[in-house]
Order: sequence, then structure tokens, then C-alpha cells
Amino acid sequence: MVRIEKFTSSGYAKLAMEVTETGYSIENNDSPVKYNLWLERGSTWVYDLNNETWAEATINGQTVVNKYVSFDLRNTNRVLLGSGTITIPHNDDGSKTITFWARILNVADQGDINWFSGTLELTNIPRASAIGSVTATELGQPVTITINKKVDEFRHQVWWQVNDSGWIDLGTGHDTSVQLTVPIDYAARITNSDTGLLDVCVRTFRGNDQIGNDVYQRGIGIKVPASIVPTLEDVTITERTAQLAEFIPVGNFVKDKSVMRVEASNAAGSHGSTIVSTELTVDNLVVRAATGDFPANKAGNLEVTAKVTDSRGRTATKSKTIKVWDYYAPKIIGFLANRTGNGTNKTIIATIVANVSPLVIDGINRNPYTLKIQYSAKKSNRWIDAVNLTNESTERINRQIDCGAFYDISKAYNVRLVIQDKLSDLVDSVLLVRSSRVLWAWGDNRAAVGGFPELEGHFESFLPVSFHSSLNVEDGLMSRGKPIQEFAMTSRDGKSLKYNGDLNNLKTAGGYHAYGVQHNPVGTNNYGYVNVTTHSADNNFCVQIYIPFNQDSIYMRRCESGSWRNWAILSTSELETSWKTANLTEGWKHNSAYGNVQYSKTSDGMVFIRGTCNGGNTNAESVIFNLPEGYRPRVGIFKTGLNNSYGLAILAIYPSGNVVVKGNVDSKWLNLDNITFKI
Repeated sequence: MVRIEKFTSSGYAKLAMEVTETGYSIENNDSPVKYNLWLERGSTWVYDLNNETWAEATINGQTVVNKYVSFDLRNTNRVLLGSGTITIPHNDDGSKTITFWARILNVADQGDINWFSGTLELTNIPRASAIGSVTATELGQPVTITINKKVDEFRHQVWWQVNDSGWIDLGTGHDTSVQLTVPIDYAARITNSDTGLLDVCVRTFRGNDQIGNDVYQRGIGIKVPASIVPTLEDVTITERTAQLAEFIPVGNFVKDKSVMRVEASNAAGSHGSTIVSTELTVDNLVVRAATGDFPANKAGNLEVTAKVTDSRGRTATKSKTIKVWDYYAPKIIGFLANRTGNGTNKTIIATIVANVSPLVIDGINRNPYTLKIQYSAKKSNRWIDAVNLTNESTERINRQIDCGAFYDISKAYNVRLVIQDKLSDLVDSVLLVRSSRVLWAWGDNRAAVGGFPELEGHFESFLPVSFHSSLNVEDGLMSRGKPIQEFAMTSRDGKSLKYNGDLNNLKTAGGYHAYGVQHNPVGTNNYGYVNVTTHSADNNFCVQIYIPFNQDSIYMRRCESGSWRNWAILSTSELETSWKTANLTEGWKHNSAYGNVQYSKTSDGMVFIRGTCNGGNTNAESVIFNLPEGYRPRVGIFKTGLNNSYGLAILAIYPSGNVVVKGNVDSKWLNLDNITFKI
């Protein structure tokens, strides 16, 4: 029972309310509550306490007294104004706390007793049992559900489901634990993860009456057994190069020639899963597809692997080892051909050094080569076989070959060596065998020293020539029928050319060292190195690159149709700088409490300013500090800082580097953080 009371202001009378819980119902989840409302004496000296007035009382928001009442306290200590019993429903969890109120008006001219209240905590009625634990591991394994019941006589009905499969009823009458097994077939409902979600529902009964609401525990992880994985029947490797497939045994491949087709055969998911990805690997090369082509770029025994992944993230693999044979194309290292033959010089002997790559598989050379030596009279271009060797299998060729004794001593011949195997294009080497050596020969508008003349209208020498005086060639120097470049791009000793004029007039290709020049890049001195590259046909299209003596910088500009564009900086070691402290002027001082005024520049020419200062001249155009060369804008710009009132302080930054006051700047505090611009 809970009793509350309140006196009149005189203290001669008081109103009291008593509230008592008399029992509770588990099935109905409610309690009967009894109440009494009393008017009682507050003093033994009081008399004439009799009258009629209005009294009210409420319990849990329900009015239980609301009426006129008569009282007479002259011969008794208290009068009952109202009483009764009401039923209070509890919360769903069985708990309940009620609040009750009471008042009475004008107690025998002693004044009102206004609303006052009290609380009563009712019995916590046992409700539905709770799920204690659910021990689930994987499909096909026992799952134990423990139940925490509130009353010993409670019993339970239990259901379960996996991934919203629909509820499976385990029946009624269960006490404190239930065991179940989720069939492995339920893996078909868990296809996009290796873990399903088990839900459990418990309903509580007292006899045939349900107690409370159903209790759920959802999202309990239950794994698909590790044995349930996708299947992969095989990984197959075939030769994609048709030429090789004709003569190289199946399962063998050739470096730099083979293209291997790798395929994952007959892959499938299990228990409802699907194959979501396939990965093929040959050595360190990976193709993410069911079929892929791989170049054979490494010799040796290579592992080929196919791996499939299903929608659960489970994998299956198949591997094979293949043989890739080393191979290189034929290579001619040395080739000589000379005349010989008992003073007649009609015989040509060829000396050959070359490498070839036989492929001996299962004891058989699968890649024999053909060697030919051919000849053609000079300027004929009609090749005739002198030697033809087929089905050769030597890896290293180092031999002399007699090419016949039928070569006219007065004629020059082109002699060609041709080597070709089954896998590569032919390689060849051509050299000239001169006519037979004689001291002097002339005739038919031609002459020669050391051999027979070959070119009409020419004087030829087949011997080395030494001149002990200067050589003057009016029509230019030629080499192998082509003019030799005679334009001087440097001095004769390879040093740069001197230039001290206007760079706008320097359009001749070459390397120069400049001094006292004009139109050099802004911010550099007029001493530096200049490189000029011209257009193939017109010097009015050219490029200048300028490297000043006093900077680690590179500048470039282009001339188009005779008009020069502006210099552009290409690179510099000074672009990326650390923060530098500014030299403040006109009374401005660093406010070290908030950071000195500093500036910096990034590698792409972005200038940053930060820091705080105070105490300086705030008149318009007064200079706060000066930015050095390399940190200055090309044109004047306006920027904003913060003043002492956190308003915008207007500043200007000029191409001279001066950072000046423009407006709304005070001397108490000036913050320059986050000022940036591109030079």
C-alpha cells in the first residue's frame, strides 16, 4: 500500500489517499488495485469541521472519485470520501507503475487542498519466456535452442526458418531446450554467401493459454559445409598458332612463337550456387575469363591453373604443367666471302658464323633450317643459288663453304647468305666481292687502282687512300651514294657557338652560348645556353630552349610564321620550396602567437601565403611585405584576408611583388591564411 496526504494551509484538516495492489493475473497481464480517499483531522483542538464540498481522485489517468461529499469531523478523526477497486493493465513486459492524484475544495472555510500525487510500482507479472541461446554451426549439424522461462510451469512452441524459407513448426510442450537439424539441402537457399541466416520463434504457454507475445531471434549465422564447393572438370591447353600445330607435338609449346589457348572446362556451382568468375593463370600472367590466350614468353616447365569462384565465394581449381621450349630466330654473326683459286681468283670461299635454334622433341629435330649462298652480278638483282643446304640441324654454324669457281675476275659480285628455319622469316647478309685485284686498269671512260673499274665516268680506288694535303670537293662529300651533312651546328672542336644579339633573330639550328642577348626570359639575366631546332623547310618555324647561367631552370618558346610566342618555364629545381618568412615593412610585425607571415610555392607554380601580423600602416597602398622573383604574379591581383572583426580585409599583390593594403584592414590583427595564386 502507498498512502499520500496533504494538509490545508491552517493544518486543521488533511486529505489522504491509500492505494493497494490486491493481486495480479498472469494470463491477463493485469492487477486489481484498491483505493480509499479520507478526510482526516489535522488537530485535536479543532471543532465545527463539518460541511459539504467537492472531491476528486484519479488512478493511472482513470477518474475514481468525482463528486460532492459531506463530512463531519467534530466527533471523529476521519471520514471516508470514496473507495473501490479498479483493474490496471500492465505493460507487455509485465511491468507497471501507476500515478494517482487527489484534491478537495474549501474544507469548512479552511481553504482548498489542491492536486497532489503519489506513485505505486505494481508486481512485475511474469511474461513470455526469452530465448537464451542458439548454437548453430553449419547445415546438417545439430542446433540447440535454450529457453529462459519465467515460471516453471510454462511450456513452449518453437519454429525455425533459414533465409525466409518459411517457418518449420517443431511442435508444442517444449521445456527449456529444443534441438533441430537444418538439412544440407537448404544450401540451395544460401547461394550468394557461405553463411545463411537462421531465424527462431518461441511462443510461451501456461496450459492452453498463450503468455505474452511470440519471441524472435533472427539472423543467426549458419554455414554451408566446407565440402560444398563448385566443380571444375578440367583445364585444357591447346596451340593457337596454326603453323606450330602442324609439326610440334601436342602439349609442347615454343617460346615467343606459341599462343596457348587455356580453357576451364565444364565448371558448375553446387546446391544452387552459380559460377561468378573464372581466373586462368600461366606463370605470372592472369586472364579473368573462362577462355584466354597466353603468349609463350618464357621457356621451361610452366604451371597452368584454372580457378572458378561461385556465388558463395567458394573455389575449385585444376592445374597442369606444360613444356615451353626455348627458341631464338636464326642470327648471322659473321659472313665473309673472298676470291681464291691458284692465281685465277675465279673461286669464292664463304666463311660463315651463325646461330640457329633446333627443337629436338622426342629425339627428333622439329625445326631444321635451310642455308643458301647466292650470287648476283653487281647491279643485276637476279640471285642465283651457288650453295643450297636443306634439313640442317646444327645449332652453331662455323664453317667455310666453297661457292664455286665460275666468277669472272673482271666483275664484281654481290654474294648473299640466306638462313631460314620453319618458325621465322629468313635472315640474310649481303656483301660485295670485288673484281680481282690488279694494280691499275682503265678503259671505256673509266679507270681504277687496285681492281677493275666498275662505274662508267668514275675514277675508283679499291685500296685505302691517304691524302697528305687538304681535300677540296666542290660538289659535296658523299658516302654510299648519299650526301654527308656539312652544316656546322657547333664549332669544329664540338663547343657551342657564340651569340650576343637579339634572340628574336636567332633561328638557325645549333647549340649556342649567349651573352648580352635581348628578349631572354623575364626574370633571367642575359647570359645562358640556347638550343635552336628548326622546321624541315622554313626557319620561320622553330623552337628555342634557354637555360640561364644563374638559375636551375629551363625555358622554351616557339616561333610560328615568324612570330615568337611567350617564354614558358619547363622545369626548375626551385619550384618546390619550403615555407619562407616574409620581411614585413611599414610597421607591420609578425604575430607569432598565430604564426609568422610566410610564403611557399609548389612544383606547378602555385604560391601560398599564410600567417598573421599586426601594428602596421593601414592606409591604402601601404606595403605589408614584398614577394621575391619567382613568387610574383604576372598581373596585379586582389585577395582577401581577415581583419580583427573577422571581416574581409582587401589586399592587392602586384607584379613587383608588393603585397599592399586596399581596404577594410586594421592594425590590431590581419590574417593571411589560404591566400593562393598561380604564377
